[in-house]
Amino acid sequence: MRRVKTSGADRRELAAYALVFTGAFALAVGLFARLYRLGYPSRLVWDEIYFPVFARAYLNGTQFFDLHPPLGKFVIAAGIALVGDSPVGWRIMPALFGCAMIPLAAALGWYLFREWVAAVLLATTIACETMLVVYSRTSLMDGILAFFLLATFLSAVMARHRWQVLLTMILLGLAVAVKWAALPVALPVGYILWRKGLLKPLLWTLWVPAVVYLCVVFVGQAVNPTGAGRDFNDNGTLTNVVNWHRQALINVSRAVPNEQASPWWNWPLMTRPVLLFYQNQGTGRVTTVFAVGNPLVWWASTGAVLAGVGELLWRRLARGMPIADHPLVPIVLGYVCLMLPWLPGTRIPYLYNYLPSYLFALLALVYWLCRLWGGRRWGPWVVVGFAAGTVSLALYFLPLAMGLPIGYENLQQHIWFESWDHDLFR
Repeated sequence: MRRVKTSGADRRELAAYALVFTGAFALAVGLFARLYRLGYPSRLVWDEIYFPVFARAYLNGTQFFDLHPPLGKFVIAAGIALVGDSPVGWRIMPALFGCAMIPLAAALGWYLFREWVAAVLLATTIACETMLVVYSRTSLMDGILAFFLLATFLSAVMARHRWQVLLTMILLGLAVAVKWAALPVALPVGYILWRKGLLKPLLWTLWVPAVVYLCVVFVGQAVNPTGAGRDFNDNGTLTNVVNWHRQALINVSRAVPNEQASPWWNWPLMTRPVLLFYQNQGTGRVTTVFAVGNPLVWWASTGAVLAGVGELLWRRLARGMPIADHPLVPIVLGYVCLMLPWLPGTRIPYLYNYLPSYLFALLALVYWLCRLWGGRRWGPWVVVGFAAGTVSLALYFLPLAMGLPIGYENLQQHIWFESWDHDLFR
């Protein structure tokens, strides 16, 4: 019998079908994971003791103080106003923002790398990143922040005209109005606009993010002065804006020790995932919300960032090649800049503080996977295998991310390292 040989083009076409199928399955998994049983746990978990409570305070006119800008609480308050003051009401808006991140990631993959493979891969990694699933299912601000960061970066990548630069600056102001930690993304965004020849519109609109941010803070102080005592409420709104910034700057530098904290240099290795909720249901069954990332994606993205730095240095120093317009430059720049505020160690950091930088690590990972796809003979099938592994590990860890009932022995099998363990698990 004569053997029929498969050509390289046929193999690549089959791999393309397989990757599209994997991406579609990842989309279904990601949407299901973010929306199924959104009301569980039925009580406040981890920092939900702050943000839904603050959002409710905006709606009720109750005085409070929070060191973060108000936009994230506005988003959560919108969900409470629409759905009701219930667990689903607290979490519906973060969940919708988390779902919206998946097509947003697909668009960013396409416009940044101009390859459909990048769009599928970035959407797959975002959909199946269990850390992002956790922060889409809880009434916390880090998932909302991640959405605005992706939107800001995508807007800069897509910008071709002056009005698009204005849109980018508005989105940057909104991102900072969720958390100040978003501010360093201005550097990779500005770099991209500069390389596009949009430096003059950029300089002309630098005031826009500040105005957008201050307008959000002003609205917050007008609706409900977020402070207690004589420094607030007895003054005008503008005075309260100034006083809030003063107090927030003092509070943000206070270090409060916590056994779940992890220093920034441990984040790329994911040595200390955060336990948000744990309940022993008896008969050997437990439920937990454990903010652990997808290990394959997490560790591969760390390697991708290191490889990206090496690639740029090798091109520039060893071969003397220009790198200014290399796609890795704004990616590495964004990763480093978003990590820099945490280096002084003035605050007790947690693994979720890595999420802004992690988004850029995912972009570096997709860059290398695209290189692999277009490279060696079996490269496309290696990429398909990576995508399939991403979905498989997501399914493996989703019970922990979603608070699904599992056996105690099963839980222990998910605790791969001693540093992942927590007292409650024992």
